[in-house]
Amino acid sequence: MTGLSRSIEAEAPEAALRLNPLNTDARVAWLVAELNASQPSSSLEQQRELTRTGLAFSPADARLHSLAAELERRAGNGDEAERLFLQANRISHTEILALQHLIAAAIERGDYASAVERLDLLLRRWPDRLNVVMPVLPALLSQEDAYQTILAAMKAGAPWRWGLVSGLTRQPEGLDFAYRVLMDLAATPEPPTRNEISAAVRAFMSAKRYDEGYRLFRFTVPEEERHLSGFVHNSVFQADALDAPPFSWQRRNTRAAEIRFSADPSSHGAAVRFLDAPAKDLVLNQSLVLPQGKYRLFAEADASGLRAPRTLFWRVRCAENGKELARLRIPEGSYKERELELTFDTGPCALQRIELATDVIAESWQNRYSGNVRFHFVRIERAEPHATDG
Repeated sequence: MTGLSRSIEAEAPEAALRLNPLNTDARVAWLVAELNASQPSSSLEQQRELTRTGLAFSPADARLHSLAAELERRAGNGDEAERLFLQANRISHTEILALQHLIAAAIERGDYASAVERLDLLLRRWPDRLNVVMPVLPALLSQEDAYQTILAAMKAGAPWRWGLVSGLTRQPEGLDFAYRVLMDLAATPEPPTRNEISAAVRAFMSAKRYDEGYRLFRFTVPEEERHLSGFVHNSVFQADALDAPPFSWQRRNTRAAEIRFSADPSSHGAAVRFLDAPAKDLVLNQSLVLPQGKYRLFAEADASGLRAPRTLFWRVRCAENGKELARLRIPEGSYKERELELTFDTGPCALQRIELATDVIAESWQNRYSGNVRFHFVRIERAEPHATDG
């Protein structure tokens, strides 16, 4: 019976417990299932009795103490629940239910040092349970002492760092904390990773908080790449520059064109080779946050046998409504270091996109693009006198 009970304890814990009343794992599994069920098959008192019986058989099992505590809490016996949770924690410092309760209780009574200590222990032992404690994190991080303790652990490379940043970006009340954490980490030997920056920036973009997303991107750019910052990030198309969309270049080869950034530091640029096909979709773009006003769009290009039957151009458009704000046409033919420029006004648009594009609508093979063009740079500057680039 013992072997059979063991074999079915995960799939049918109630049946396994009937076969072997001493099977503690089956008892725990069945109680957890009952506690999580919207319509449990047993009453609260039956669950309490089942737990007391289990403790008689296995008095040192921390899981049973935690389950007993949760049942006492649901029965309205707060003091007894607290005693049992503490007992479970004394038996096993990593018992998950006890840890979750003690973290929340410590925050409620203002014992933030204890809350952070237990949070660190929980996430090191159970990193996949971060979602369980996410609801209490904003309250914890709002306390300066707790915030600094958590930040210190993140600086030291806590294994739950990425999970915490990612979790904060997934809840509206966590975005401000994610912003502060990443900005504080930017000045440490363990600065934000590209994944951390991208997750936070995407969250701000989804919330339409474009300015904050852009500032976060700009102020967490690695020191060695600060010279590439501007209204257009990496305007010279450096191959190994920060890849953190949407405020860095997004590029992809298509059946119409191959796009390559030069890895030679003495000759940065973006080389576009057209493949004698309709160029309906070109993928070379990035998002911009330009304060309302007038700007100049500059580009410098070389071309070799460039044929663009439906035009080729750099375009700035409003990402909110699709309105085209600027179009800088790229001439056909062959030439060297051709300088191109125009002035445009953003109007009331909070988020823009710069992109290489064509007027191809339908992929007619009568409009095949061929030849090569190389862009030495594409940059944007303010048109107002004495203004500086952002």
